[in-house]
Amino acid sequence: MAKRSGTGQGGKTLNDRKLAASVRTKALQDLLLVLNDDVDVAEWSDYKKTILAKLSPSLLPRLNEHTGEDGDAIKIQGVEIIVR
Repeated sequence: MAKRSGTGQGGKTLNDRKLAASVRTKALQDLLLVLNDDVDVAEWSDYKKTILAKLSPSLLPRLNEHTGEDGDAIKIQGVEIIVR
């Protein structure tokens, strides 16, 4: 079993992080090939297609948009900001 690093809280090892990064990179590269029409997906195994379909929603960062009422800017009231 791999030795856990750091806090003793059951954190991930450096090797786990490197492995996760390489899997994420490979999946992103495959998605880019599909989006650019640079590959014939029909040649991929059903297993690879399923794995990529399951991984794809979590590969890209989520963009959160925060807006006020009716999509306007958020209005902050009752706060005084002093700049020195």
